[in-house]
Amino acid sequence: MVRPLRIEYPNAWYHVTSRGVLGLEIFRDDKDRKRFLDILKESVEIFQVEVHCYVLMSNHFHFLLKTREANLGRFMQRFNTAYTTYFNLRHQRAGHLYQGRYKAILVQADEYLLELSRYIHLNPVRIEKYRDLSRDEKRMLLKGYRCSSLPGYFKTSGRNDNDLVSYGMVLSRFGGDTIKGRAGYRNFVLKGLASETENPLNEVKGGSLLGTDSFIALVKKKYISETDFQARAYSHLKSIRRPVPISRIAAAVAKEYGVDAEEIIKKRPACGEARLVLLGISHRLNLRKRSMRDMGTELGSITGEQISHAYKVMQKRLQEDKRFQSRVKNIISRLNLLFGV
Repeated sequence: MVRPLRIEYPNAWYHVTSRGVLGLEIFRDDKDRKRFLDILKESVEIFQVEVHCYVLMSNHFHFLLKTREANLGRFMQRFNTAYTTYFNLRHQRAGHLYQGRYKAILVQADEYLLELSRYIHLNPVRIEKYRDLSRDEKRMLLKGYRCSSLPGYFKTSGRNDNDLVSYGMVLSRFGGDTIKGRAGYRNFVLKGLASETENPLNEVKGGSLLGTDSFIALVKKKYISETDFQARAYSHLKSIRRPVPISRIAAAVAKEYGVDAEEIIKKRPACGEARLVLLGISHRLNLRKRSMRDMGTELGSITGEQISHAYKVMQKRLQEDKRFQSRVKNIISRLNLLFGV
């Protein structure tokens, strides 16, 4: 069986879902659900991922995510592994929790953001046992369904207490994060109860892409070879992102720190922090796209192990030092704008 295509690039949007193995429950009580959301919040903070919509069902979940960096795979690996470990320990079980790998669909947000968010939020009333409920009964069920981002969207006043969710993008389609904007989105969602709306996922192409023909063509041109797309030899794709030249990374780091780019490429430059960031970002952006040996040669004839160590040190400091975190974020943003990484 061919594994699904994984397309990663900065600021990409995804619909992500995972189901319990053999259809079994992945949540047994509210404590499980709370821990699931706690781990999700930890993971999005570490990997700078935005959650725009979510819903937790008894044996599966749905997310609508935006990745600021090209890191969906690493984000989901950390998240799913952490929750599986918790669940197995708490419930004294072993083995896989989810049925195979998570399913991720790359989404053209301009075209499908609203329909997909409504599809996700209406999941709780679309299961078999609620099929014959009246519209008002379904509306009340949705209003009281706490394991979803929808209550936060329905809230009309005061500060939202769910800081896991980024509400702005969806609400911008209705005039912004205002009472009027939230009312507009609420009406849009509830309108889906009045008639059977189309499932936007029915339009997925190639098992992994949801968008217009021009969007699909652009993704194929930039991130997928024609041979891979036609043959679906997706298991051989290590990463979709193109490698970023060390010189370009050094220039961005040098500009942030006010030093000379050639100096930080040297083996023992005066600015240790800038050197650390250069090695760490080079590892992050080029992992599996270039050999560690080649990168080490360009970075002053150092070993791949030294580059990997620098990356680990950088990741640790990102969690502990907000000033450092801000500087790395500025560099990544500059590379995104100038090079399209």
